[in-house]
Amino acid sequence: MEWFESLLVGLVPSVISAVVIFVVTHKLSRAESRRDALAEARKKESLLALEMQMATAKLAYAVAVALKRGTANGEVEDGIAAFETAKKKYLAFLNEQAAEHLQ
Repeated sequence: MEWFESLLVGLVPSVISAVVIFVVTHKLSRAESRRDALAEARKKESLLALEMQMATAKLAYAVAVALKRGTANGEVEDGIAAFETAKKKYLAFLNEQAAEHLQ
């Protein structure tokens, strides 16, 4: 009986420590996964915002050139197409983020 008590005294702290370490590690890995997902979303949003700015600049330049020449020579259509493409991508991203947030 004495050997059983010494076995319990030796095992119980080890088992409790292992369970606590497992729980803490699991929570930390979940938090890290969430942080990584948010960082990836921020990165994607920044790239899409940059694309929107570039498309807006392209459209503004096209309009300025068209005003200077007195006629549109295809630049305006290219600028509009770039803006519409960037806008669709950005809105799709926002919808994706909203859907993930609602889950």
